[in-house]
Amino acid sequence: MNYWITKMNCAVFFLLLILVSCGGKTETSLKKVSPNGKVNITVEAKRATAIESWKVDLKVKAYSFKEGKLAFEIYAKDLTDENVSFDWKDDTHCTIIFKQQDNTERKFELIASAEQLQLAEM
Repeated sequence: MNYWITKMNCAVFFLLLILVSCGGKTETSLKKVSPNGKVNITVEAKRATAIESWKVDLKVKAYSFKEGKLAFEIYAKDLTDENVSFDWKDDTHCTIIFKQQDNTERKFELIASAEQLQLAEM
């Protein structure tokens, strides 16, 4: 009898896990352009299930530079304009902020001009 109860509990657990996993997006993309139109920022993110972290590729194509990329993980329900912000200080400086599920923030600083391209986490 205990064997069947244990099997039944496992089946219910996996059914609930599948139902929870199907509830959210598993791919997303955001694109932003600098005020002068010379810098393109792309956020591409994927995850296997809705309960996992996002695997993010933060890509920058600026002026004649080869596209640069940073890869990292973010813990958020979704990645949208509500929790990812692009704060352009001028045509060459942008702070990119990812607000995570626990309300912590990950900040990235972008400096992009015809002479230089730098992207780093702060």
